Amino acid sequence: MTRSTAMLALFMFATWSAFPAAGGTRAPLDQAGDLSRETPLLLADNHHSEHAGDPTDGAAGDSGQGTGVIRSVDAEGRSLTIDHGPIDEVGMGAMTMGFGVTGTVDLSGLAVGDTVAFRIKRGRDNSYRVTAICNVDTDGGGCLEANSSGNQ
Repeated sequence: MTRSTAMLALFMFATWSAFPAAGGTRAPLDQAGDLSRETPLLLADNHHSEHAGDPTDGAAGDSGQGTGVIRSVDAEGRSLTIDHGPIDEVGMGAMTMGFGVTGTVDLSGLAVGDTVAFRIKRGRDNSYRVTAICNVDTDGGGCLEANSSGNQ
């Protein structure tokens, strides 16, 4: 490395390191662990490429259907967390995962502990969102098929 390249690298590092002290946009430390509204969508990003044992060997689709148990519901933030089984159509293994929901999904009748059937679709940002959901306990095992609109 030449001396001028080393000086440039040192200057860039010093500038980058000083950014937060000069009024950067990092979240305050008391909010750094906040797992509310934005995090579920972040958790959903790029899962289509991270699951081992995908039976389609990388040819996972953009939508699929699964079942699981609701772990959290945020009706205002339009998100929920589901402990779900494998969703083979998108190459996703069993996990607990946060999802955003599309505008047509009604979350009002859902609660923590409900067993649900749901459909997901990958958006342009590569995160999966719930496009349809129903309560298996109250609506039966075939509730997604029975309710073609997929709403609660």
